[in-house]
Amino acid sequence: MLRYYINKILVLCVLYLFINTGAVASEPTLASLVNVISNDIQRFKINNYQFNCEPYGIITLEELYKESSFDTVCKKSIYEYFTKRPDLTYFVAKKMHTFQLYNIKVMGEKCIVNIDGEKSLSEVLLEEGLAVRKPLLRNEEYHYYFYKSELKAKISRKGIWESNIMKECIADIYKKK
Repeated sequence: MLRYYINKILVLCVLYLFINTGAVASEPTLASLVNVISNDIQRFKINNYQFNCEPYGIITLEELYKESSFDTVCKKSIYEYFTKRPDLTYFVAKKMHTFQLYNIKVMGEKCIVNIDGEKSLSEVLLEEGLAVRKPLLRNEEYHYYFYKSELKAKISRKGIWESNIMKECIADIYKKK
């Protein structure tokens, strides 16, 4: 019985070292998509190890909704937006396919997932107006791409930019940093 648990612990330690080594080296790793939980959380699998991944460098509308205080104008605006546009509730599920391999680059607690060629999930969500850039993001590699994607959404008035959601949630966005 003890030998069985020691083997399990050893396998988990090796997987942990494998994933952390990839994170330190900042190299993309191939992972299979298991499930899209929401626009801001996806579940991936490497061998038998499953983990959740959240898009790096952005704050999604779902994240803002969860973090907003009960009965605030921000929370009501996001709820009304998703009521008007229920198709956007499962936007990521339409873009990504289960059991497909994706390049993942772990960045701290978040991930960069390439879903549209070289375009990351964070960029796609920004272009659709379903997210905003983190205000204090200081990553030179992705800052320009995120800025460009957010600007496309502003110009075309998509998502958060088509209504007053941005104005009503600005305080919550800067609280999250």
